[in-house]
Amino acid sequence: MYDAIVIGSGIGGLTAAGLLAGVADKKVLVLEKHTEPGGLTHVFRRDGASWDVGVHYVGDVGPDSQGRALFDYLSGGKLQWHRMTDSFDHFVYPNLHFKVPSNPGKFETNLIEIFPEEEQAIRQYFVDVRKATTWAILGFTATMVPSFIEPVLRVIQRFTQGHATKTTKAYLEESFRSPQLRSLLASQWGDYGLTPKRSAFAIHAMIVNHYLHGAWFPQGGSSRIARTFEQGIESKGGSIRVAQEVVEILVEDGRSVGVRVIDRRGPNPIERTYRAPIVISNVGVGLTYKNLLPTSGEIGNATAATRSKIDQIGAGNSAVTLYLRLKTDARSIGVKGENYWINTDLDHDDTQGQTADLIKGNPRSIFVSFPSIKSGDERFHTAEIIGNMDPSVFESWKRQPSGNRGADYSSLKQTISEGLLRLAETAIPGLTNLVEYSELSTPLTVEHYTSHKSGAFYGLPATPDRYRSRLFGPKSPIDGLYISGQDAACLGILGAMMGGVGAASKALGSRGYPMIQAALKQPSRKATGAATLPAEKRNALLQTKQQLTSSIWDVTFKIEDALTEFAPGQFARLHVGNGEWRDYSIAGLDGENVRFLISTRTGGHGSQFFESAPVGTRTEIELALGEYTLTDSRRRKIFVATGTGLAPFLPMFRSLDQKGWLNDSVLLFGCKTVKEDITTSLSPLPINVIRCISRETTVVGGIQGRVTDGLETLEFDPDATDFYVCGSSAMVADCKVLLEKRGALHIYIESY
Repeated sequence: MYDAIVIGSGIGGLTAAGLLAGVADKKVLVLEKHTEPGGLTHVFRRDGASWDVGVHYVGDVGPDSQGRALFDYLSGGKLQWHRMTDSFDHFVYPNLHFKVPSNPGKFETNLIEIFPEEEQAIRQYFVDVRKATTWAILGFTATMVPSFIEPVLRVIQRFTQGHATKTTKAYLEESFRSPQLRSLLASQWGDYGLTPKRSAFAIHAMIVNHYLHGAWFPQGGSSRIARTFEQGIESKGGSIRVAQEVVEILVEDGRSVGVRVIDRRGPNPIERTYRAPIVISNVGVGLTYKNLLPTSGEIGNATAATRSKIDQIGAGNSAVTLYLRLKTDARSIGVKGENYWINTDLDHDDTQGQTADLIKGNPRSIFVSFPSIKSGDERFHTAEIIGNMDPSVFESWKRQPSGNRGADYSSLKQTISEGLLRLAETAIPGLTNLVEYSELSTPLTVEHYTSHKSGAFYGLPATPDRYRSRLFGPKSPIDGLYISGQDAACLGILGAMMGGVGAASKALGSRGYPMIQAALKQPSRKATGAATLPAEKRNALLQTKQQLTSSIWDVTFKIEDALTEFAPGQFARLHVGNGEWRDYSIAGLDGENVRFLISTRTGGHGSQFFESAPVGTRTEIELALGEYTLTDSRRRKIFVATGTGLAPFLPMFRSLDQKGWLNDSVLLFGCKTVKEDITTSLSPLPINVIRCISRETTVVGGIQGRVTDGLETLEFDPDATDFYVCGSSAMVADCKVLLEKRGALHIYIESY
């Protein structure tokens, strides 16, 4: 039995969970659909490099700020911050390149220098921004405080409303004559996901105000947020449990009492029920009220007005994101870690036209950022390019499986990717030549991992109608059920955190908000690990360690409590020190012994850990996770791997061998030299192993070239063949494109 259950491990949910644990000693269970904790604060990795999927920069976390106090409290002081360069945002238009300074006075002065005829309006703009921000903050603070204080805040709020509930477009057109200045001031609309004609001036004002004193980024990347918060939650007996899809909030006698979930950690989905007197939903009001709760009967009647308002407000936009791995530091082409908002014209509101041009490879507007510079990572060099769009473009592929949506989908992604990079090059010359690897995510990717409908990652759109309504906040119409995250307060990282503060405040009763505020004023609590590990984690002892090549190790850990459920192809998550966790495919499982093939080629945290860890080293392992497993089909199976990409295939081979099917399969294994051919040290393998050696001119009994060269000539029946591909990101991407061109229909991929 838990004291509270939180649905979703986004930052709002983690904030609520961390405050309940830290302030009230509550045992909290956080349930996350994805296999990675953190919601949109999580990162994904390829070949050692990482990209932050939802955190691009954060304001208001300077020393002594309320934001820093929250982060310090919830992370036990372990989350550190990098200050971004002074001109942290660049607004780029035809004939205008404006650099936003980290100083409100200088920001105002620089605008006046360019638009002297608009001086009075510019000065008034900054007054109006602060006034609308105050109005909005008073509004969501009123939903958190004890009930007797709320009326007082509502009265004060009336005096600050001003332009807050106008659209951003209406305010700008009323205030400024210059179309160029109006567009320039609206440049950051991507930070709140609505164009000027739909967004409330209140949200525009809050975003502008949020960055008036500059921007920061988590040191080590945004994955540090969830991992540092997790320690405080676990120290009170709670846990963050991943691969848990909540499908229903349980209500008895008008009160929420728990949740029903589909547990996808093991080889087969299992339905489970978790109970607690407090349930906090961090997955958005749409999913909560329209999917997780009944829409009829007593509960349906109680939430009818809220559901109607959700429908009335409508949906927000989504985006495509191009993730780039760079050959070298972007500072070599003059980038200092700033963000670029690049526009080919002044019209932010033509979303249909912008989307149409984007999918043709001619985007009009993009956002470019450099996460590796911002996080202080000197080992890997990365960039991201985002293009906002109408997600309906991808509707026809929605029912296709993630990772295998067909050649047309891949072709469209390639066209979009090339266009995004072309436009980025116009403002950042030399970027294209730095690109080593790229990967595009679409609104379908966002929806798959977060359940945000159509990939609308900002949740409930910040329209004037939303801000006029009092139906949204941390308190729900159902006793014991609370809402956290963006929909309970405001958009963005700190906005979602304040939603978490509100949910925790209401869950703790009338004294909740004062208790939390008092706790934040105390010196940072020291983060400690759990006295007893959560059920999904195990203590582990490094039992054997054998070096197969100069950079590949065969290691075995002995874990506490044998793993009883495992599907060949799944992975484990290992703690590699300093709060860092890395994922590795399970190469073998025998009772309490778990085997891995580890590559130390990248030199990252995991590489350093395994290079230096002696036999006898103790750590923690979370297992088993993932859905990269064998299908039940009797189709011919062709496995394609390079390096440690062979790891998930080894238990698959054992499974096929037990069924007598292994020798019907084919393995294409690629490496640079014969010395790197690890297949000679491993078994069982299919009889038909095609070795592809790329860096030697004479190859005996194999192919001189890459695995793609082997696939070019391999004969297969598209209807009767399953392809499993695993290895480096570039190899997997190349194989997928080649197989799709050759008509393959059943492609299962896993990138490292």
